[in-house]
Amino acid sequence: MLKPAFPALEIFAQLPPGGLLLIPNNRLRNRCQQVYAVQQPPGSCWLPPPVESLQSWLDKLWFELQQCHWRPALKRVLNREQRQLLWHRALDQSLKRQLLNRQQLCRDADRAVSQLIQWQLVTDIQTFDKALTPLMEQFALSLQEEELPLCIMTRAFAEMLHTYAAITPDQRDQLILRALREGVLKPLPQITMAGFTQISPLAAEIIRAATHKVYKTAGVRQPSQLRAAACADREEELCQAARWAAQMLAQHPGDSIGIVVNNLGQCRARVETVFSQVLEPQCLDPQQPHYTLPFNFSAGVPLAQTPVGSAALQLLDLLRDEWDCDALRNTLFCPFWSGSGETWLCSALYRRLQKLQLRRIDGATLRYWAEHTAETLHLQSPRLPGQLALVAERSRRWQRAPAEIWAKRLSSTLADLGWPGTRTPNSQEYQQLILWETTLENLAALNAYAGDLTLTQALQLLHQIAKRTPFQAETRDGPLQILGVLEAGGLAFDHLRLVGFGQQQWPPTPAPNPLLPIQWQKHWKMPRASVERELTLAQGITTDLLNASGDIVVSYACEEDGVQQGLSSLFGHPEPAEYFAGDALQRHFKTLAKAVPLEKIDDAWLPPLAQKDCQQVRGGASVLKAQALCPLNAQLRYRLGAGRDSTPDIGLSPAERGNIVHRLLAEFWQRCGTLAQLQAMDETQRHGQIAHAIERALAGVRRKYHHLPGGFWALEAQRLQRLMHQWLATELQRPAFSVKAIEWEQAVQIDGLHFNLRLDRLDQLPSGERLVIDYKTGTPSIRDWLTPRIREPQLPLYALIQPRARAIAFGQVRSGDCQWHGCGALEQPIAGIKAVADIEKNTAFGNWNSLVAHWRENLKTLAGEYRSGAAALTFDRPADNATEFWPLNRWPERAQRYE
Repeated sequence: MLKPAFPALEIFAQLPPGGLLLIPNNRLRNRCQQVYAVQQPPGSCWLPPPVESLQSWLDKLWFELQQCHWRPALKRVLNREQRQLLWHRALDQSLKRQLLNRQQLCRDADRAVSQLIQWQLVTDIQTFDKALTPLMEQFALSLQEEELPLCIMTRAFAEMLHTYAAITPDQRDQLILRALREGVLKPLPQITMAGFTQISPLAAEIIRAATHKVYKTAGVRQPSQLRAAACADREEELCQAARWAAQMLAQHPGDSIGIVVNNLGQCRARVETVFSQVLEPQCLDPQQPHYTLPFNFSAGVPLAQTPVGSAALQLLDLLRDEWDCDALRNTLFCPFWSGSGETWLCSALYRRLQKLQLRRIDGATLRYWAEHTAETLHLQSPRLPGQLALVAERSRRWQRAPAEIWAKRLSSTLADLGWPGTRTPNSQEYQQLILWETTLENLAALNAYAGDLTLTQALQLLHQIAKRTPFQAETRDGPLQILGVLEAGGLAFDHLRLVGFGQQQWPPTPAPNPLLPIQWQKHWKMPRASVERELTLAQGITTDLLNASGDIVVSYACEEDGVQQGLSSLFGHPEPAEYFAGDALQRHFKTLAKAVPLEKIDDAWLPPLAQKDCQQVRGGASVLKAQALCPLNAQLRYRLGAGRDSTPDIGLSPAERGNIVHRLLAEFWQRCGTLAQLQAMDETQRHGQIAHAIERALAGVRRKYHHLPGGFWALEAQRLQRLMHQWLATELQRPAFSVKAIEWEQAVQIDGLHFNLRLDRLDQLPSGERLVIDYKTGTPSIRDWLTPRIREPQLPLYALIQPRARAIAFGQVRSGDCQWHGCGALEQPIAGIKAVADIEKNTAFGNWNSLVAHWRENLKTLAGEYRSGAAALTFDRPADNATEFWPLNRWPERAQRYE
């Protein structure tokens, strides 16, 4: 059993009746109570020991003052959320908010006023300005108190406290001190303090006023064997600590083991992951039922980051009627939502939303596609569309209301959405549910201070409260305790490991309050004020840690943030500690690696396409291109549906911009069908024709991206104007032509595969020849048409189905670089469209007919490969090795095997 590092039983025996053992935190108080309880005779009745944490003792004194109706105590003590709300209002009333981090500024202001009161530099917040004047003069500061942001904000904050007849916890402590001095509270015969490393002057004064006898008990001094473990980085340091803990648990199952992690609050998630992998690797199995891990954390996690709390906030965010795409994905597949049981519908809906390539999804779009997808899947009475409609109706109907009403509304919304799901919650989830109810109560407690709130304001406050509410799971006391530095104070262990005590981490870096003059903070040794204070505090904590166990290992990372470091000098020069080369999970992997090797069979073929699958091949000419680049990736993408959807961009994606150019050119040439018509236009007519085409091309896109402002579309129209004038200048240099077809859809059959193709443009020349055109906004290469496996088969495929086609060309529509890239056998040459023999030196194709024959044979081969299921993992070029398919084609593992 974990015990305190001081003789608690001796202190209890020496306390007079009515005496008190005062300790810094509830964890240490619980340990003292456990030690006392173990010593009591079985079956006997006994009173709890006289031990209290400082905070719980002050709470009891305040409750006693209120119970005796002491008039100054008949005020409400504000909690953290209520104070933050008033500080925000004080900021709005007193300071300009431009370029301010409002949340951080209000937290700093609350902490600054608290420090001034706890250090007894300010005794009355209502006369805050007057209290600071002598302090300014003492340090010869020329800045007037009216110019201090803290003074301006505190003045408004104090007025609101007076209006609401409320006080801060620090003002409550001042009143407790006053009551003790005035005899309202009876003094105690003796107070014994144990486990304290630091205490504020106000708290120390309260303790002195509460008794005539104050004793400070030092921890038990014991010789310890200290060893040091140098690790490459923080990850290895945590792994070594977990492996050390596993060995201690195996060798000393009845001993208390402690892991003290410096800055535990910042790396708690990573610590839990590493210790779970080493100590309980089976918990990584998703089929394994949830159970309590063999270690306890002193640091909790914010309720907003727990599964239950995070799910509740995600579901309530549906009321906002617009969501980030990634956040919406988490909501749709949330296991604590009854609607997520319709996995088929949610998956199909999210795939549909991904294809829209929107960064944010509005409520109307989500509801439309939810209903449309449910109809497409022929689902009977789906819940999801109805739940989304219910949320939308409430979002429109609910008006401003007090915080208490919003708490009821939000609670009822979660209930109607089926939160927290249909399955029975486990122990930790049940505790999170209870804490969530407390969070809603805290929101309702803002009723008197927040006024009438909008839906957005209510959700924002609820998010803030959930982020500030810590969740600490109540579990059985395990043999292994993982604690922060301050939580470990006053505890004793049989074995102790200190993690993260390099030169850069210990002593910690000062972080003075930015709203208080640094001279004040250094002079009165306020928290985190100076290097000297942090060194003194670190020395005291280090001494306590080194006396907390007889077996201690301290570790550090040799490299932190790219800088080499050693062990903190406060630990001296200990002997090196044992290095642990592996753990149970790694040994299991090694055992598998040494097992009988499995027979490996290279299977480069998938089942051939069924006849019905050949009738309508999804992907068009892109299938043949993918087959040319990598056969296996082609099968994965177009037969199995693998691949990663494009990530939405801010504004328009490059693909969407290219589509706009295609639509723009199609709109223009539908009205201007020949070169003669283009030449007949004057500048005004041409400009008007382009403007009309741009307006029509952008119309559909603007509906899709309705959230983009009008200025964005004005800039986009200007860009397209410039681009079109450049492209039409290139068209005017051509011989006569007429546009025969635009966006022409055709059915094509090649070696048993049937495709639907869409041709960008087909031009008719005076000689009767035809030119096949494909627009590109990038930089295409026509040499890809000459390779043994055609890398760009789209235009060659079009040429095969157009018997009169005598040339194919890419129209490179690119700002500042508009030109033609093509080849053929035209009677009248076009700049950029080369004769076949001139494409490259020593070409194997002497004329257009031989090149067409090459295309026909090559495309037939590619189509035959795809139809028969050829799926070799080979690449035409190394750059074709697309990383998005690696999880399926296992290229990294294959490459490692070949090496």
